[in-house]
Amino acid sequence: MAEEILRMDHITKRFGGITALSDVQFSCNKGEVHVLAGENGAGKSTILKMLAGIHQPDEGDICFYGKKVEIRTPEQSQKLGIAMVFQELTLVGEMSVAENIYLNQEPVNRLGRINKKEIDQKLREAMDRYDIHIDPEALVNTLSVAQQQMTEILKILVRDPELIILDEPTSALAKKEVTQLYQIIGNLIRAGKTIIFISHRLEELFELGDRITVFKDGTYVGTREMKELDQDELIKMMVGRSLNNIFPPAVCEVEKDKTIFSVSGLSDAAHKLNDISFEVKRGEILGIAGLQGHGQTELLNAISGLYPLASGEIRVGGQNVHVRHSADAIAQGIALVPSDRKNQGLMLELSNRHNLSVSSLKKRMKGFLIDESREKEFAEDMKAKLSIKIGSMELPVSSLSGGNQQKVVLGKELATEPKVILFDEPTRGIDVEAKREFYVIMHKLAADGVAVIMNSSDMMEVMGMSSRVIVMYEGRITGILEKEELTEEVIMQYEMGLKSSAKKGAETA
Repeated sequence: MAEEILRMDHITKRFGGITALSDVQFSCNKGEVHVLAGENGAGKSTILKMLAGIHQPDEGDICFYGKKVEIRTPEQSQKLGIAMVFQELTLVGEMSVAENIYLNQEPVNRLGRINKKEIDQKLREAMDRYDIHIDPEALVNTLSVAQQQMTEILKILVRDPELIILDEPTSALAKKEVTQLYQIIGNLIRAGKTIIFISHRLEELFELGDRITVFKDGTYVGTREMKELDQDELIKMMVGRSLNNIFPPAVCEVEKDKTIFSVSGLSDAAHKLNDISFEVKRGEILGIAGLQGHGQTELLNAISGLYPLASGEIRVGGQNVHVRHSADAIAQGIALVPSDRKNQGLMLELSNRHNLSVSSLKKRMKGFLIDESREKEFAEDMKAKLSIKIGSMELPVSSLSGGNQQKVVLGKELATEPKVILFDEPTRGIDVEAKREFYVIMHKLAADGVAVIMNSSDMMEVMGMSSRVIVMYEGRITGILEKEELTEEVIMQYEMGLKSSAKKGAETA
């Protein structure tokens, strides 16, 4: 019999008049990877924050190693041997890697001063043990998002916890770092640790999970052995119905003789972009593929005025447009749905209404004042159009689930009535049902004549949604692939620079 390390029974949690969890149960066995699954808003984060000491249950019991415990603070959680890596990074950008990792747990010498020599020794031992190598003296705000994520993971591993909670740990990682994380998880399990794992990438759940518990709308659905399930059964548990085809079909034919957007010769001074040329036809979704850090995000940011270009032309509807900053892009009908919705797409403490309205305020102005009644009407219309689940328009947007926050970002951009819309990692960190809703919206935009361009690190998403795909390597387009050419192997060859059809790309553009 497996040893039960954690049991949570009859857990209920309310926030005001909203019941986030209703009489749910959850348990883990020592030495397993236990997947916690469900749509955004299902209650996963709420129950895990109880284990982390951030929330406390209104009803129910928590037992750890067979003993009933009350976890009222994060410090109590850590003393029990529980550690959580949050989806949102908790690092201090102005401090070094070493300072972040040992923050509030610094070893001291006999004089009571921080023992930097001991920190350096312990940190290098931990980096060697888990094969995570980052410059200890580097300031966190100089690191890539992937390096920051690995720092966050290392920060909890140095505490040697018994139960480790990983909330979307791979959402910002490239394939190499994902493979590295898999190896770390394997080493931890062999060392007798227990892991609770959350991810919206179904392939990861089946790759790593031993057992899975599913929540839906704050209620307990069931717990199963991963080997007993297939993807369709899991989706049915999560959303209440089968999604035989996650990627909906296109709703119109691509008009190959009608170019609605194009760029030629885009380059920048930092050589992140080198002579980029492509075009978008009416009715198509153009996908962008590439390993992390090869210029995909810089390309979308350059088109939307957030990244400086040294040369090149951008054409909307056949007309040259000048994009020096984001205001120029918006004026020319170019909209961006950024990859980092919390820092780049939303003002978290402002209301849902204000976030939806902010990019199109001029349309609802009376002189120098905002027409509040028209703004409320607009926000309600956008809520209905995108099926955004909002309790109140006046609540802060931070109160929404990840999928609904992403819909608010999209609604904000759609309000500008764009001719071109750029999606950078549009479904990162949102559940399978919300993804499908996004895919339907993207196809409708393409059918309505909007140029839709999507960058994604999810290979299946790129293949499932794109009419054509441009592949980038070291800031260049190495290939432009038609729908019928798309396979994982072919895309990977272009992503790694093993294949190049630059001539074909130039001719297509």
